[in-house]
Amino acid sequence: MAEMQALMERLEQVVGRLELLLSAGSHRPPGDCGEINGVIGGVAPSVEAFDKLMNSMVVEFLKKSRILAGDVETHEYQEDRNDLVISETELKQVAYIFKCNKSTLRIKGKINSITIDNCKKFGLVFDNVVGIVEVINSKDIQMQVMGKVPTISINKTEGCHIYLSEHALGCEIVSAKSSEMNVLIPQDGDYREFPVPEQFKTAWDGSKLVTEPAEIMG
Repeated sequence: MAEMQALMERLEQVVGRLELLLSAGSHRPPGDCGEINGVIGGVAPSVEAFDKLMNSMVVEFLKKSRILAGDVETHEYQEDRNDLVISETELKQVAYIFKCNKSTLRIKGKINSITIDNCKKFGLVFDNVVGIVEVINSKDIQMQVMGKVPTISINKTEGCHIYLSEHALGCEIVSAKSSEMNVLIPQDGDYREFPVPEQFKTAWDGSKLVTEPAEIMG
């Protein structure tokens, strides 16, 4: 976090310098690119320096970072890791998992929401979520709910297996443009698997359109 704070301070200094130069440059005649506030060439050199800063150390830092802000816990670009854990959580906190492959994350406690984005062969185990768990643009995802979650959203995902707890049976599963989805319900000390429909049929009932899952004809 100290590194992040130092980086933010540098960014604030650069932005402040740019604002000062832009303000001074706005009162100069068009085409005048002389010295402004001690900078030869006016605003252009500072803009170029700012671009270099944003395209180098900032991007690299964000790629390697695991915490972007106080309320956002982020895991990115993790590969073959089965020891990822978020143990200190708060109700206002959200978790964002991006491009993690062949890895597993355990989230303890209660948080606001979880997003899994562009992950492959990724496992998630969590206690309680007060908002929503989202799976986006991913493949071969497994998640286990130990406590409660009101909604799980699956979008543009191929392969998603959800293990619900006894306390999470009221969870709503919302899916779109996804396939190979299964919900596993605890029964008699084991889990029973139920597929989430991928195909639907729609018909006019005389007053409105009615949509329901389509039975696969063999």
